[in-house]
Amino acid sequence: MKQLTSNQTILENLEKKGITEPTSVQKQVIPEIKLNKNILFQSETGTGKTFAYLIPLLENISLTENKVQVVISAPTHELASQIKAEVQAICDVKVALLIGGAPIKRQQELLKEKPLVVIGGPARLLELINLKKLKVDKAKSIVLDEVDRLLSPELRDETTDLVA
Repeated sequence: MKQLTSNQTILENLEKKGITEPTSVQKQVIPEIKLNKNILFQSETGTGKTFAYLIPLLENISLTENKVQVVISAPTHELASQIKAEVQAICDVKVALLIGGAPIKRQQELLKEKPLVVIGGPARLLELINLKKLKVDKAKSIVLDEVDRLLSPELRDETTDLVA
């Protein structure tokens, strides 16, 4: 992994998880994201897709800027929770999980703690943006994880509004 990230904290935490060699998708995707390219990629389950985008995006976060820098939208609560756990497993940035079905007041309180990464469903993210509780205008990156599902008829409108 040393050839793909110079962030010592991320490297050490990946090693603790037993991840020392990049997967094929990581070798292809991480350099492209580091070049600030917009990319679309797919890979089978278990090939390291989440770390393929998390590693370069988390490496690029400025700890001195107390604002949302990365927005990740996922189609299910389970996936959003898994992504949050992966973020927390490899770095120490503040992250907020913003999903429907959970109390919105509690999530608004989380946002007062100035997370640098927010993860959630498109509907809840959009709701908090519209309430002016979530400010994403300074975000450096947005990730649509499982974009095919995010663009399904039931999530399409919220997803397109989120990225507009």
